[in-house]
Amino acid sequence: MKKILILMGFLAVFLLSGRAFSERILAEVGPYKLTESELERLIKEDPRIEAILKAQPFLKAQIEKGLVERWVNITLLYLAAKDTKLPEDPEVKRKLFESEKMILAEAYLQKSLPEIKVSETEMKEYYQKHKEEFKQPEGVKLKHILIYVPKDADNKTKEKALNKAKQIRAQLVKGAKFEEYAKIYSDDTASREKGGDLGILRRGETIPEFEERVFKLKPGEISQPILSPYGYHLVRVEKRIPEEILPFEKVKDQVRESLKREKEREAMKKMLEDLVKKYQPKIYLEKESGERKDKTS
Repeated sequence: MKKILILMGFLAVFLLSGRAFSERILAEVGPYKLTESELERLIKEDPRIEAILKAQPFLKAQIEKGLVERWVNITLLYLAAKDTKLPEDPEVKRKLFESEKMILAEAYLQKSLPEIKVSETEMKEYYQKHKEEFKQPEGVKLKHILIYVPKDADNKTKEKALNKAKQIRAQLVKGAKFEEYAKIYSDDTASREKGGDLGILRRGETIPEFEERVFKLKPGEISQPILSPYGYHLVRVEKRIPEEILPFEKVKDQVRESLKREKEREAMKKMLEDLVKKYQPKIYLEKESGERKDKTS
């Protein structure tokens, strides 16, 4: 009797533990079920959703609700499509086949490509061979005052903004403090409280018309009003910064990623060469004369 009671106790514990570890089902459509773990997977597979949740975790319940509703709608449409024999449609079959190829090819790559590792020595050698890739172009440290002009402004509005910019420049040339005038008159809220400081502008980082005018300025010189899509700018160059090749330590992470990509390309090339030997693909190209060319890769 005692043994029976012990056995029944173990059975009860087993059943209870089974219930405790069974997954909660969030939605059902026909034979298909959406579980909590499947929902978590859907979230993790979408970087945009993960980024939103990281910045605004209080939106989790709302996002989960939306994902569940989306899963239900897609599953309903899937079942309806199967009932209407759409999977037998030639065009649908072709698209399914292409999707299957892409999924399997990607999975094969992830499984078969070796893990890429790079050593410190390899990174330094790569850096020495590719120094030009880590060159920073010439730059200028500058401040500006922006007189905003709406995109759809008429000529009268543009002329008024230009005259205002000219009047401010006249005061600056006479000796008014640029930083103080930027705080009072600039419409650029991001730089206004910093006295119009825009930091460093490198060649190639802005529109050519603006860049051309700015890079002609000498340190301390105040530009004539320069028109951009935002309005009229009064620019003062604080100092010029010559182009430079960044030191290894400063670009170490960038070097690592570049070298890893190069090794991945080499591994991929080797893999494809082996697969070509195995499966002997044939490529048929049209000659300029219109004749067909049978090419075995």
